[in-house]
Amino acid sequence: MAESDPVAGRLARLALLFVAHAVGTANITLVVALSPSIEESLGLGHAGFGLMISAYYGAMLVLALPAGWLVDRFGLRAMLVNAQVLLAIGLLVLASARGLPTGALGLMLCGGGYAFINPATARGVLMWFPPSARATAMGVKQTGVPAGGVVAALIAATGQADWRALATGMAVVTIIAGAAYLALRVAPQPALSVVRFGDMRALLRLPRLGLFNAAACLYAAGQAAFFAYLVLFARDAVAAPLALASLCLAIAHAASATGRICWGVISDRLVANGRIVCLVAIGLLAAIGVMLLLGLPGFGTTALVATAALIGFTLGGYAGLTQAAAVEAVEQNRAGAAIGYNMLLTSFGAMLGPAAFGIGVEWIGYTAAWSVMAAMLLAGAALFRTSTATAAR
Repeated sequence: MAESDPVAGRLARLALLFVAHAVGTANITLVVALSPSIEESLGLGHAGFGLMISAYYGAMLVLALPAGWLVDRFGLRAMLVNAQVLLAIGLLVLASARGLPTGALGLMLCGGGYAFINPATARGVLMWFPPSARATAMGVKQTGVPAGGVVAALIAATGQADWRALATGMAVVTIIAGAAYLALRVAPQPALSVVRFGDMRALLRLPRLGLFNAAACLYAAGQAAFFAYLVLFARDAVAAPLALASLCLAIAHAASATGRICWGVISDRLVANGRIVCLVAIGLLAAIGVMLLLGLPGFGTTALVATAALIGFTLGGYAGLTQAAAVEAVEQNRAGAAIGYNMLLTSFGAMLGPAAFGIGVEWIGYTAAWSVMAAMLLAGAALFRTSTATAAR
């Protein structure tokens, strides 16, 4: 570190990573929070809206490995600028949409932009923080995700503007963020060897990483479906008005922010083999929360808020742990590739989750759909535990 105060320098860099996640997440959360209006305006059903959200995660899936390689090759600042540009263009396309195809294209561009944020920010944490503080730092920068979500959900809850105007305004904010990354000076990265695609193929053959990322895939599917359909579920099952449903989404994101930090601290400081222990606990508690959703129509909006907070704290707080474990499993010069592999599987789960859940709701109802999600989370917890056993052999 070149700064006279290394701690202050690290915190300043961590703030940059936080902002990248906050702006990136505010884009998709605004869409989710405004889902009833967007569904009606574009003539979509629940399944159609789920397919549009899945286009976002599908772009993240396609770019997961290339994005990781590009971050390793060109550095985090260039990729963060690229991310903001793609996000802004995607929102502008969405704001001009008249149906599912253009709406899906806009969200696909947004997903392509966000694909660069996770490997870039995770690489920054790996470079700037020691192992004893790494999961905590990952959790802190990941709180940008729920922070952006809270802001976007609260904006939607006011109901003061048309969704197209809000999407356009968010695009302007995103462009400003991209320009800020061009102007800000980021300390040079240490010299690293060029990562070849053959090195990335080697990562794909590691059994422990395969099991670990498969578990993360299941968690990602559940997380994406929960956040995508919470507002619609509140309206359909509890008859909550849009303002209250959007407020529930904001509370879930706020709980997610708390969870990301708390799980990171526990993982770093309080338990042995903290990454896996915390990930298993998250899956078990989140499955309980999802099952509680089944009784909400009989208990009303107060129970909905409490349950949304529980699921947000658990399922919304897992990502920092998986990213910390992924970058720690390989050499530093392959950190971006390791996150790319992780994002390949998590993006696959996040792409399928909303679409499958939306189709499930239309075919078999919310009760069966939530039950399947709970079973999926329990399977993910078991896979995380199995990945540890595989590594020990």
